[in-house]
Amino acid sequence: MPDFVKLTECVINFFDPSADSEIRIAFQPWLDEKQKGNESSLKTPLDQIFNLLHMEYGKHEVNQLVARRLSAKPSGKIGHEHGLIKRISKSAKGIPQIVTTNFDRLFEGRDQEEHTYEPPAFPDLGYGSSIEGITYLHGKLQDPDSESHPYVLSSADFGRAYLSEGWATKFIRDLLGRYTVVLLGYKAEDPPIKYLLQGLNHDGKYDRSRLYAFDKGPPEEIEAKWHDRGVTAIAFPDFPKLWESIQAWAERADDPRKWRESVIAKTQQDPKDLAAHERGQVAHVLRTVQGAKLFSQADPAANPEWVCVMDEMVRSAEQVEGYGEDTEVFDPRAAYGLDDDLEDFSDDKNKSPVNNDDLLIWREGDGNPHDFHRIGGRRPEGFEPLSARLGHLITWFAKSIHSPVLAWWVIRQTGIHPRLLRELGGEIERSKNLHSRARHIWNLILEAQRDPRNRAHQDRNWFDFKNKVASEGWTSHVLRDFRKFATPRLDVKAPYGLSKAKPPQDDWQHVDLGGLGQFEVKFLERYNEDVEVPDEVLPEVFGIIEAQFRVVSGLLKDIDRDIYNFELPTCYPDRDVEGEVHVEESAQSVTWFIQLFDRMVAEYPELARAHATTWPIADPLFYGRLKLYAFNKVELFEADYVAEQVLCIQQEIFWDSDLVRELVFLLIDRWHEFSIDHKSRLMKRILEGPDKRSYWSDDEYPKLRDESAASYARYIQLHGCELTVDHTKKLAELIEKLPEWRESWASSIAIKQGSSGGWVSTDENPDEILSLPVGELVSKAKEASKRDLFSLTDKRPFIGLVKSNPRKALAALTISGKKGEFREDFWSEMINHFPEEVRPRLRLVFLRRLSRLPYSLIVELRFTLGRWFEKNLNVILKFDEALGWALYDHIVDGIMSGGADATGSSRGEVTLRGKVIQQSRRTYDHAINGPIGMCTEALFRVVTVEKLEAGSLIPGHIKSRVERLFSAVGEGSDHAVSVSCRRLNWLMFIDPGWSNTQLIPMLNFQHPRSEAAWNGFLHSGNIPSPPLLEIIKPQLLGLFPKIEEFSWGGKLANVAARWLGWLRVFAWDKSYGLSCNEMRSILRAMSESTRNQFIFWLSQVGRHKENDWNKHVLPLIEEDWPRERRYRTMAATEAWVNLLGETGVNFPSVYEAVKKFLVPLETNSHSLYRFIREAAGEQPITVLFPEKTLDLMNRIAPDTLGPLAYELPKVLALISETKPDLTSDPRYLRLIDLLERT
Repeated sequence: MPDFVKLTECVINFFDPSADSEIRIAFQPWLDEKQKGNESSLKTPLDQIFNLLHMEYGKHEVNQLVARRLSAKPSGKIGHEHGLIKRISKSAKGIPQIVTTNFDRLFEGRDQEEHTYEPPAFPDLGYGSSIEGITYLHGKLQDPDSESHPYVLSSADFGRAYLSEGWATKFIRDLLGRYTVVLLGYKAEDPPIKYLLQGLNHDGKYDRSRLYAFDKGPPEEIEAKWHDRGVTAIAFPDFPKLWESIQAWAERADDPRKWRESVIAKTQQDPKDLAAHERGQVAHVLRTVQGAKLFSQADPAANPEWVCVMDEMVRSAEQVEGYGEDTEVFDPRAAYGLDDDLEDFSDDKNKSPVNNDDLLIWREGDGNPHDFHRIGGRRPEGFEPLSARLGHLITWFAKSIHSPVLAWWVIRQTGIHPRLLRELGGEIERSKNLHSRARHIWNLILEAQRDPRNRAHQDRNWFDFKNKVASEGWTSHVLRDFRKFATPRLDVKAPYGLSKAKPPQDDWQHVDLGGLGQFEVKFLERYNEDVEVPDEVLPEVFGIIEAQFRVVSGLLKDIDRDIYNFELPTCYPDRDVEGEVHVEESAQSVTWFIQLFDRMVAEYPELARAHATTWPIADPLFYGRLKLYAFNKVELFEADYVAEQVLCIQQEIFWDSDLVRELVFLLIDRWHEFSIDHKSRLMKRILEGPDKRSYWSDDEYPKLRDESAASYARYIQLHGCELTVDHTKKLAELIEKLPEWRESWASSIAIKQGSSGGWVSTDENPDEILSLPVGELVSKAKEASKRDLFSLTDKRPFIGLVKSNPRKALAALTISGKKGEFREDFWSEMINHFPEEVRPRLRLVFLRRLSRLPYSLIVELRFTLGRWFEKNLNVILKFDEALGWALYDHIVDGIMSGGADATGSSRGEVTLRGKVIQQSRRTYDHAINGPIGMCTEALFRVVTVEKLEAGSLIPGHIKSRVERLFSAVGEGSDHAVSVSCRRLNWLMFIDPGWSNTQLIPMLNFQHPRSEAAWNGFLHSGNIPSPPLLEIIKPQLLGLFPKIEEFSWGGKLANVAARWLGWLRVFAWDKSYGLSCNEMRSILRAMSESTRNQFIFWLSQVGRHKENDWNKHVLPLIEEDWPRERRYRTMAATEAWVNLLGETGVNFPSVYEAVKKFLVPLETNSHSLYRFIREAAGEQPITVLFPEKTLDLMNRIAPDTLGPLAYELPKVLALISETKPDLTSDPRYLRLIDLLERT
């Protein structure tokens, strides 16, 4: 069927008016536009052309011709799209609800009769009539031979329908008041649409949530075109995509139940495997009660990772990256994001974050159970009424406890709904096939969630308790409060690293507890604020704390103390301590308990003895060390009793390294009190040493046993404790059997090392391999480098050997290489730790050996060698230039021999279930982590050590090697280009000729290396030098939108925008500067996010110096900023508001320049912080300029009820305090009304 332009052309051609007629002249611009493809605004509206046709040839004749033309049998497939519209517009009864301005009858089906309405006999919606059927707003096509053709075609017809008689206006006004209306196939400039909607929205307060319009084009342009019509615009890229979407929704409308089922069926899949719009469909269904119910009843249950889609905080989290080479990068927004999610590109940390839709909170339409809102008579916790939709989702949560993903999600929450807590607990109890480890971990998580203290500010709790003690004293009530506070609690927080954003992928048997969360035991946190405990309540307070140690021990055992180290303080904090010992807050309770125990010994010795007697010595964590400490109190225990008790201690406890200080201090302090028999029996036990532990091998046990025995016995001897002759002889024999014995082994066993907990140290001591034959070194070093799983020391004896005897280390690797064994790890240690201070002969041998490394080993060592060259190439060349270049060329040859895989960067990909998310690897960040990029950087560092002057040129042998790297395979060439172009400013200064021929051509966007070149160039961060700007200005003018087509992220686009802004603001009078028109064109070509970041940069320029707002910022805003409506969006308005918040005393002038670009904000993600807070000694902007601030608030406030800025109430309060007269201003009253109704 013809569109309106084609229809007009057909009518004109039929009547064939003369070439100089008013009709032909009026229609010619339409023909020109059609031929040239450029839209023109200087065209006579088609309704006015039809009015000319009516006047010239008669209304009946013209309309009859229109009817004949539209009645002609179509040549192609017509009606498919009309059918889709009918399907999606159906009422609950299945009847289409369509209002059309077309005359044709394509909406009328062949096999069914829809009720139709023709003007002016429309259904009276004001009296409740239904819109079901097809309403022909501008008339229905009649038979060509009919006597009447009452179509709304000409401007006179429009005037009658919308003005004089007004039946069309009344109908549409009633329609919009009672229905949600979607405009399809209309343009914002269409006369009836334009005039009618602008009239309805004349004050800008029309509720745009009731009226939508599809329009083709970029979202920001479409939003601007429709904004003053009071319409929510929906942008689409092209018509096939639009009809594809409408068809999908039509299938939903045909059978909503079946469609919901098909969508819910997708939840069996991992959401990471679906496209964003498919996840969006699932989210759409889950926003309804029916969808949530179907989701909860699915069998088998939906993939547990759908919780990451539902939770806005998970799917909108920042991208995270693991540690080390070839690490994984995980982007939650790519993995779980929805197609309608917003992105926050702002670097402003004070700005409120963008809030996307959260499916796990109450939403409009959920229902609001009134039983929940009551002051008294509440239901028991866990039985609270909840909206039906959220209740169904809770059912799904409970069914999903078999997955660690859900546990990971619960850990992230500061608190979960009591209903969910009860359902999870019930499901865990009922489940018969739940993995035992899952049950154990779930119980820990729920215990932490149930504890209300984990949702409170613990410091506030302790300070409140202190205040209560100060005001009430230690009453029985206060003691009960203290018992509650002293009870240990399990605190579980979100994990670190990659697991912070990426849920676990393993099952319960293999999942790492640290990948689920941080499990910590919190106990008596006093925040360095002690409380006075009088003697009269000392026994009660002491007893309360003592009882909690058993609870702490159980909790630590549950969370695996070996992994989650609970470092306890020593009972002797001032004895044999080296360095500063840091004690965690929770562990400081032990120190306080020991202080209270010392007071108990002094004030209540009998009671103290009774307590200590009950402490189990077999507990190595608390009571064991405390009992040994108590045994050292001569006031409490006789020496013989203590000796007998020590002799009865189990072997495992006696030799526990955690108890060594308390044990040996006890023995040396009371040794003189012990009987000869007890001394003999104690020393005999010590000299016999510990029993074999499960992780000791049979071969190593005798040596380890003797080392322990000798260390304990010698320590006691060194501290003045007399040994018998036999025991002295036995000790000497033990020491003699230990060839590596050092006295420090004994003297240090009880020393408390400061700053020792939690960090893995590297032990480079080479003693165990130092004396070995060269041929055995490599194999023995390999064995010695194995670290015990729970050890805090990483043994690297080969590093120590390289440092202490590099000649022997090199010889060992050479011999191993001759056997065909090349250990990449030892060669890496050799290269990284080869001493700087060695004899020239040895250095020469080392470099020559490297220059003969096989290519296969070079490929393995490529990252090590690349970094080594970066740091050392210049030093090598000074030592032996010929050898240095030969070595460099050999290494580069070796890397290139590995092909594309070997030249790639170690920087990881962003992946989802093994699928790579396409992001550019032609970047400087990848280059500096790639071997070719490192080798390129090494070459330039050789040059930069010299103080080169302008035009002094880069040496030819350097340039030839750089050019060779430009030809590397795979990513390598891009990396070489990126590293080189980062130095382009400097290279232009030193060697402009080479830069002009080799590098600058790469900045042409037609060049295959342009992406890598621009990425490196922009990474320099510095404004290009004037000579360079003169050359590359044409490329700079074309930076946008080209640069934003590269998949880099937005940061470098922001750098480019700042460069261009600098050229306009600070270099406008230079030949390479930008003119007003050039800057305006660039701003138009930027993406909205980059343009908004440019606004942020303008605020930085304005803040730089006192007069910079007026001198630099205001001229750009007033003269250069594009005025088209498409650039007045809500996102841009947020950026302008943030800028205005930085203006201080310049606010009035800047606001006057900016206010024309502002539109009402229908979100609350903008910050008004500087309007209510002082900064840098300046009063809040609202206090300085209350009336201007009020005008701003009124301008950006939404026209209808919706989210408002969080700080708006405080802004209005400041306005009323500063200038009370403004409280009667209509703008103030409107804002107050919005606040009160929101």
